[in-house]
Amino acid sequence: MGESLETRGMQLDLAILGSGFGGSITALVAKQMGLNPILFERGKHPRFAIGESATPQADIALANIADTYNLDRLSPLARYGSWKETYPNLSCGPKRGFTYVNHPHIEDELLVAASPDQYNADSHWYRADLDSFLVEEVKAAGIPYFDRSNPTITAGSQWKLETDNMTCTADFVIDATGGANPLGIPQDNTTIRTNSRAIYSHFTDVIPWGDLHGKPVHPYPCHEAALHHIFDGGWMYVLHFDNGITSAGFVLDNCTRPNDTWESLMDEYPAIKEQFQHATPTMPMINTGRMQRRATSMVGDTWAMLPHAAYFLDPLHSAGIAHTLCGIERLMPILKKSEADRHEALLGYQANMCCEIDLLDKIIHGCYLCFDTFELFSQYAMLYFAGADFTERRRREGCASGFLNCGDASFCSMVDTFYQQMVDGTIDASSIASAIEPWNLAGLCDPTKQNMYDYAQL
Repeated sequence: MGESLETRGMQLDLAILGSGFGGSITALVAKQMGLNPILFERGKHPRFAIGESATPQADIALANIADTYNLDRLSPLARYGSWKETYPNLSCGPKRGFTYVNHPHIEDELLVAASPDQYNADSHWYRADLDSFLVEEVKAAGIPYFDRSNPTITAGSQWKLETDNMTCTADFVIDATGGANPLGIPQDNTTIRTNSRAIYSHFTDVIPWGDLHGKPVHPYPCHEAALHHIFDGGWMYVLHFDNGITSAGFVLDNCTRPNDTWESLMDEYPAIKEQFQHATPTMPMINTGRMQRRATSMVGDTWAMLPHAAYFLDPLHSAGIAHTLCGIERLMPILKKSEADRHEALLGYQANMCCEIDLLDKIIHGCYLCFDTFELFSQYAMLYFAGADFTERRRREGCASGFLNCGDASFCSMVDTFYQQMVDGTIDASSIASAIEPWNLAGLCDPTKQNMYDYAQL
């Protein structure tokens, strides 16, 4: 698509920067709303992308987007079984729930089911396939799409976007990148409590944890999940796809583990090394610096960021996909408002996101502070699961609910109290069960479950 849109007399309602799943779904929604969007991508597909583990809230949001905007081809992606039936060549993997294994004492486990069976499970998204599929949907919808394009962006009464072979104007711009920050918004991560880095890649021949250490009491095959290896100062994720590839990475606290390498961690934790004894990376290992980022502003009168563009914390608990999809749900109706109403609505969109970032940061950083005490971690993590499960139930009932129950001031205050106690070293883990009771509809913190939460109890 090399011709100039300007010479064809085209002015766009919306320019979207970044064609990951968030940008492509945003473009499809905009088209269905009657807007005239364009989508830019600085790279090309298929490509590797991080952010691969969906959750029930992600699937609920995706199903709602598909239903609201008549995007029928997206609906099957909202659960593992229908995805596999409808798009068998589109790689993914089953995610029955969340598995946490303590190291070096691997007999200590926490399993929280998120689905009643494999068909209705969430999915691990093999992003190279899924993002490519969504871009093809964008093209099929007749939406102008430019890859390998990094437009020069000029603000004015309208946005002007220029590349070597095209020029266009747009009334509104959405940053859907993963932190590329094409609008040049100042960043400030000093208020973020979590401070972590990652070492990761994709691998072949990773042995499923359940094949090595599965137990009859597990509520689901423990490796058909977001598997978390927990240890003092960090953790490791292991996500299996059906195509034989496994996504895996260590995520490490920068303060307590500034010098660890992949090799040193494998030597330190022989049970993990056993799982990876035959593994081969499919691409060079990626070593990051501190991952946390946050834009100082997330909206303006004629621009906005999706959550993953606005901030990043840490992949613990798999909140990223869900938050981006919830961001799309909230942001897109705002674009249809009058100029005066849009201003206030955008400020509300930003305020909600800031509150949600703060809540999630307290939950994640609090978990880091107790990785060395698995009994405490298994209780503190219930703050996340209580908020997530309550929100999912409310949404299934057709009730509006903030991301991770963030719209409930009492819930946020309760999380803040326990986080401050965690920081001060005064936390009493036994008090969490009674504190989460108003939102605990899943039987969490029940000692008779012995950290094995079957979906039948949720």
